[in-house]
Amino acid sequence: MTMTSTPSNSQSLLRSGFLALALAFGAIGSAQSRAQDIPTDIVTSPATLSAAQKDTITSFVTPLLESLKSDDANKVRDARQALIRPLQRAGVVVGVPFRQAYSAALGQPLAALADDKRPLNAINAMRVGAELATAEGFDIIEKGFKSPLVPVRVAAAGAASRAFVIASGASSAVVPKRLLDATTALGKLLADPDANVADAASRSLVKALETARQGEVRNGAVIALCRGISARAAQVKGTVPDAAILDAFRRTALSIREDLTKVQGDRPNLSSEASRNIQEVAGDLIAMVARLIASNALPATKQADTAEERKQKIAARDVPSQIVGASEQILSLIADKTEPIRTNFAEKVRQGTVDADAQFLIESKDLLTKRLTRSPFNFPADRFDLNAK
Repeated sequence: MTMTSTPSNSQSLLRSGFLALALAFGAIGSAQSRAQDIPTDIVTSPATLSAAQKDTITSFVTPLLESLKSDDANKVRDARQALIRPLQRAGVVVGVPFRQAYSAALGQPLAALADDKRPLNAINAMRVGAELATAEGFDIIEKGFKSPLVPVRVAAAGAASRAFVIASGASSAVVPKRLLDATTALGKLLADPDANVADAASRSLVKALETARQGEVRNGAVIALCRGISARAAQVKGTVPDAAILDAFRRTALSIREDLTKVQGDRPNLSSEASRNIQEVAGDLIAMVARLIASNALPATKQADTAEERKQKIAARDVPSQIVGASEQILSLIADKTEPIRTNFAEKVRQGTVDADAQFLIESKDLLTKRLTRSPFNFPADRFDLNAK
């Protein structure tokens, strides 16, 4: 097998479309809605809102929800900005009672709009849902996970990432169980046939891992991320996967390595199940790169190569070398100090020579089928697939 070819023009256009929609999803336009803002005392109230205050919210959101359904892109953008603005005022701490009441007013209408066949309208509904960061907000976002439209699924995963950040703040109005459910749903999205969707799901789960302050959510994010990435890596044989999938593999390994090396402070410890999944994904990613090299999907450099051929071969190894480097460091951090792991897989993969590849294949097999069968890993000798066919 050989390296994957340059993406076709149609693939490039498709990815350009993803970028355009992502910009529409996150960009703030110059035009501003003229709708009257909700009074600050309602937004910051620490007490349950009165009927009159809830009526104020209803009066505020009703015309904006109608505008959010529009075919006019500018009107949709302005409505989205106006709906988000009460949640993002500078120097204002949003009260939990307001966030709950606001979500109650917006939840069902936005959930319905998330099913809209017009991608931009559905995406804007999820953009507002992300800022709510409530059970209703996650319901809106998860509608997008099931969309038949790839750009909507990509945007939904991005919205979940934003919602995790807000849910970790002082005014969070969502229970840990709902956040845990969201990590599980994102884990399933890692199996999406579209590489860009899987990549976006990995980004969101990494954000959940980085921001979660509840043990069940942090562990849930780790387990969903590691299991999904392990399953995806197991499918790679004989052909280098899409660049977006390689990025998801790299992001996972780098994020977990960083998480294991920093002082956690008030963050909850990882469960034994989460730790086990971390060990497995590190081994699976090393095995995946070994299969790519053994099958010549990442061909070694040769003396007969032209300068351009050599440059291309070395460039193709940049991300795989980072993947194995972070993965071996994860295992080294976990290993018993009486039998440390001192491999240098990243450099061997990066070199790209026949001799370096041969050495990597020998040493990675020794690590995966021998060292990882001993404490503290205790994996079966055949746990990691090194079969290149």
